[in-house]
Amino acid sequence: MKPKMKLNIAVLIFSGMLFPFLMQAQVVSSWNFNNTLAGAAGVNTTATNAVLGSAIGSGAYNGGTVYFGEDGWPSGSLDPDAYIEFSVAPTAAHTVTVVSMQLSIRRSTTGTSAGSGPRNWALRSSLDGFAADISNGTLSTSITSVPVTFTASFANLSTAVSFRLYGYNAVVTSGGLNRFVFDNFSISGSAGILPLVFEDFTAIAKNTSAGLSWDISGNENIAEVNIERSTNGSDFEVIGNIPAIHKNDYYAYTDNLNNPSGTYYYRIQIISADNKIFYSTIQTVSFASTPSFSLQAINSGKGGEIRFRITADQSGIYQIGLYDMNGTKLAVKQIDLTPGTQTLRMEHGYIRPGIYLLGADHGGKHQVSKLILQ
Repeated sequence: MKPKMKLNIAVLIFSGMLFPFLMQAQVVSSWNFNNTLAGAAGVNTTATNAVLGSAIGSGAYNGGTVYFGEDGWPSGSLDPDAYIEFSVAPTAAHTVTVVSMQLSIRRSTTGTSAGSGPRNWALRSSLDGFAADISNGTLSTSITSVPVTFTASFANLSTAVSFRLYGYNAVVTSGGLNRFVFDNFSISGSAGILPLVFEDFTAIAKNTSAGLSWDISGNENIAEVNIERSTNGSDFEVIGNIPAIHKNDYYAYTDNLNNPSGTYYYRIQIISADNKIFYSTIQTVSFASTPSFSLQAINSGKGGEIRFRITADQSGIYQIGLYDMNGTKLAVKQIDLTPGTQTLRMEHGYIRPGIYLLGADHGGKHQVSKLILQ
C-alpha cells in the first residue's frame, strides 16, 4: 500500500516554565530596515516583509538605515489600524519557539528638542487576535533597544505568528512630523521538529451533521483526545472526547447539529501522557443558511390600520409589532401564515402621524421595516 502523505499540522504548547533548552536561543528572524522591508529568516524558519497598518499615511527610509511610518499615529489611545506588522513562521515539519525580541525604535527628532510623533508603543500578537499587550513603553528621540520576553504560549508553534507594534499618544511640536522610526528588529528562539503529526484531517458536511476523520503518528504517548468546535474561528469549546487509540490508527467523530446554519470550525486537541497539549489545524464545515422571511411596511394614510407585505418561508405563527422610534410597543398581532407573499392589514387605533417601526418575529428570526403614517 502506498504510504500516506503526512500533513505536519500539530501545535505543542508547554505549560509552566520554559524548558532549559529553550534558553539556548538563536535569532530566528530579523529586520534591519536598510532600504528593505524584507525579513531575514533563521534556520528552519521564514520571515515576512514588514508592513504598515492602513491608518498610516506613508512610509519611507531615512539615510537607508532606518524606516519610518508617517502620519496616522493617533494623538489619543491605541488605534488598531496604526501599526507596523512582521511575522515569523516555521518551515514544513518544524515548529518555532519565540523566546525574546529586540526592538530598536524612537519617535521623530523633528520639531522642538522633545521631538514629534507617538510617545508610547505597544506590542501585540496574532495568537490572541492582537487583543492584549505583550509589552509596552515610552518613546524618546534617541534609538533605544527595547527587550521583550515571551511566555510559554509562544513555544513550538507550527504556524506563523504575526506581531504588531503600535504607536499612540502622538504629539507634533512646532515644525515637527508625526513619525514612528524603526531600526533593527530581531526575534530569538529556536526551531524544532514536530513531535506529533496529524494525517489527513478532514471535516465534511453530512445533512445535519459534520463528519470528522484523522490519523495521528509520532513519538508521544497519547492520554486524551478532545474534539473542539467554534462558530467564529477563535472561541473553541470541547464537544466530544474519544479514547486514545494507538498511534497510526484511524479516528472518526460525528458532530450531530441541531438545524445547522453557516460555518462551523473544528480542531482536535491531543493531551500527551506527560500533559503536553497538541492541536491540529482548523477545518471548516459550511451549511446553507437557515431560510428567513422578509417584511415590507406600506406607507399608510389616515385611519386606524396599516398595511404590510410579508414573504413567509415557513408555515407557522408570525408575531407582528408596531413600535415608536423609542422602541415602545403600540400594537401587536399574531398571524398564522403559510409560505408565500401576502399583503395584510393590522389595526393600531389612533396614533399621531410620524415615523414608526414595524417588526416581525418567527423561529428566532427578526425583521424590521420603517413605516410613515400621514
